[in-house]
Amino acid sequence: MKFYSLFFIFLILFSTSVPAIAREKVDTQKSVFEIRELQTRYFDTTNQKQVLQAIIYTLQDNGFIIENIEEELGFLKARKEDRLKRTKKGRVALYSTTAAIGVTGLVLTYGMNPPALAQVIQDTIRIKNEVSPHPVIFDALVVTEVVGKRTKVRLSIIEKELENADGYTTVKSSPRKVVRHYSPLIYQEFFSQLDKNLFLLQNGL
Repeated sequence: MKFYSLFFIFLILFSTSVPAIAREKVDTQKSVFEIRELQTRYFDTTNQKQVLQAIIYTLQDNGFIIENIEEELGFLKARKEDRLKRTKKGRVALYSTTAAIGVTGLVLTYGMNPPALAQVIQDTIRIKNEVSPHPVIFDALVVTEVVGKRTKVRLSIIEKELENADGYTTVKSSPRKVVRHYSPLIYQEFFSQLDKNLFLLQNGL
């Protein structure tokens, strides 16, 4: 009965995963001009050094660590590490299917099938890993430039999702997926915080 219960659990998991995959929508691609516009803001000051300092404070307030600053070029790079849920439903469906096949092999052999048992254990670990938080790195690239009587700031946010090797705990350095974020809310929040920090610096607060 135990093997039959496991079998039906995996069948249920697989059947609920497949429709979810079909419901996933692809984001509409933005034009280069639209991306540049949402990533860029102008500030009414020519003090580029002060703007860079406000950027540093803003990034640090959001958990970023400053990695590189090229003050003469107005360039800054920062990084933030986190663990977030980044479940790939296709992988869950695949592991659920192979696990269900393994359970079927165990049922037909009354549990006397070591390869099938090993497959079930391995796929169970992989499913658990897939639905658990993954190590994620956020890179922030900032470029500043004095334009007339204002300073232009452009921010790019890149997310790198790292892979847990073979569904276990060893983290590979190469990313599983790289995502460039183009959500207006991310940039609106950053520039709003930057504006406040710049105001505080300008007023010696």
